[in-house]
Amino acid sequence: MVRSNVISAAFFLLCAIHVASAQLDVPSVVIDPRASGARLNPENRNYVLSLDQLKPAHVFSAGEQGQTLQLDLGDSTLSGRVFFGQAWFEAESAEYLQTIFRERIDVIQGKALLNLHPFLRPGSITNANRWTTGGAVGYRLELTRIVNGRAVTAGIFDSKVFFTTTATGIRPIVSVLAGPAVGLVQSEHPDWMVVSFETDRPANGLVEVEGVGMFENSAAAVFHEIRVSGLKPAHSYRYRVVAVDDSDSARTPWFRFRSAPARGADGVVFCYGGDARASSGGSEYEYIGTNRMVLNQIMTHAKRQRADFFLFGGDLIGGYTNSEHDFRLQMRGFKEGVSGLVSSIPLYAGIGNHESLHLSFTDTAGKWIIMDRWPYESGSTEVVFAQELVQPTNGPSPRPGFPPYTEGVFSFQYGTIKAIVLNNDYWWTTTNRIPEFGGSPEGYFLPEQLDWLAAELRTADADPTVRHIVVFAHEPVFPGGGHLSDAMWYNGNNNIRAAWRTEQGTIERAGEGIVEVRNKLWTMLSKTRKVSVVLGSDEHNYQRMLITRSTPVGIMADDKNGDGILNDGMLSPVSSFGPPLWFIVSGGAGAPYYTQQVTPWHEAVKAFSPRHHYILFRAHGHALGMEVYTNNGELIDEVKDLRKVRR
Repeated sequence: MVRSNVISAAFFLLCAIHVASAQLDVPSVVIDPRASGARLNPENRNYVLSLDQLKPAHVFSAGEQGQTLQLDLGDSTLSGRVFFGQAWFEAESAEYLQTIFRERIDVIQGKALLNLHPFLRPGSITNANRWTTGGAVGYRLELTRIVNGRAVTAGIFDSKVFFTTTATGIRPIVSVLAGPAVGLVQSEHPDWMVVSFETDRPANGLVEVEGVGMFENSAAAVFHEIRVSGLKPAHSYRYRVVAVDDSDSARTPWFRFRSAPARGADGVVFCYGGDARASSGGSEYEYIGTNRMVLNQIMTHAKRQRADFFLFGGDLIGGYTNSEHDFRLQMRGFKEGVSGLVSSIPLYAGIGNHESLHLSFTDTAGKWIIMDRWPYESGSTEVVFAQELVQPTNGPSPRPGFPPYTEGVFSFQYGTIKAIVLNNDYWWTTTNRIPEFGGSPEGYFLPEQLDWLAAELRTADADPTVRHIVVFAHEPVFPGGGHLSDAMWYNGNNNIRAAWRTEQGTIERAGEGIVEVRNKLWTMLSKTRKVSVVLGSDEHNYQRMLITRSTPVGIMADDKNGDGILNDGMLSPVSSFGPPLWFIVSGGAGAPYYTQQVTPWHEAVKAFSPRHHYILFRAHGHALGMEVYTNNGELIDEVKDLRKVRR
């Protein structure tokens, strides 16, 4: 089901009043740290620009010198340069559309004048898009801030501004800032999908599909999610989006998408990758919380490989912020990094530990407590993440009073593939403070999510149109390089588990610890005959490991001294595991690399690399092949058929 196209203006007020909201709406399932003297920390924004300063409606006006646009960021402490050029360069012939920066001008005291004459002059060598009466300029702000007389690096920020010519010059008009992106392309409903985009002001949004018709939202909006229907299965279409504000209208170039095939259609190609958060290197390696350099390279390769969809395993952004504004700004950075792909190919993303939008407290000892932000129904990580993306809504129902799972836990079918997306970074609280205040540790699954997974597995296993079940969650089931002290292992500490406030006001701990939950999960997955591969991210490397009934992963009988920690000697295998099953970690979409560590299941690891990479899967018949490519296109691992070990 598609969300409403209109997000109330009141929603945006939450960013400004979140401290007051936090004081009024403490969820019943946690204990407020302030009750024991802790202090709620104020919102901390990490970036010099706001989302509004990237919206042409707020910062652009007609210039005074003919064919120019005036940029005014409203902040005289900002200086630097603005690079600009034709957005969606050579739009009539290119397949991977992007901005090519061609001109630059200085930003002085937050202002600049963009001369667009070279892009409009007939016969100009710079007018690649053959503009005559208007167009769309892509621009980059490379900024510094003057602090105490010194210039301090403030980062780079990209956006677009649409304009039209007038008798006296040019002026900015309604602009499409983010998107278009295709979504919900699924075999459950091959006759419809969704196109989403964002405008810089409330506008009427339309999607024009060549040969099918025009589709529009019901009212003016900033965020547009428009359902396109009447499609034929596995058919290629051209489309574009249109934004209308009074007498102004802005049109994107034509893009292409392919509708979903019917259930059971063979020959599916899809990609997987994870962990795109910012790395080291400056500029696009650290673009608003995202390593856009590597992310863009991977998305370009995925498009060239003709992938049908992309599964992204979490840690889209740097996150870990108590500012909703920062969270959304970073999500914008990620969406810019994948824009060349998602204009034609859907991307489905899971929640990682860095997708943390939280409240932070400082206790009387000066130590921090971090908890999933409330109110849960409007301000939690889970809700804001869902609002930023367009994903299926068929996930589990939460316990009363807990955050929703909607669009963070879901499943969908594409041809013969059944993809199941889990969230084991749900409702996070600083691990060692959970027994005091409630919450869930990284890697943990509450029972309702596992119950939902069990039902999904049973349904898919009995469905003759499903040949391959692919499951992923961000935190590795079996970590091997970077996260042995958390993920689903915690160095064997089964005392790690979720806890919640009861009606009596006390804290109740979950009955099963992290190791027990892990073993239950893997038993469930390995015993389902159609599960072809289980995927994870979080560790910034590539690992392919084969988990069998003889792999020493640890059981509670290994806790010889009864302290709940499985570190008393050699670990045991789990007899309840099913046939051998591949577990693959792919966290190489841009985050800082991790090297390999020695683990109890070290012998299960058949391939490892710390290089940036993505995985390409090819499903043909009952075989699921896998190729692993670096961001430069080098093949570093290959398995002809992952299902062979299951037969």
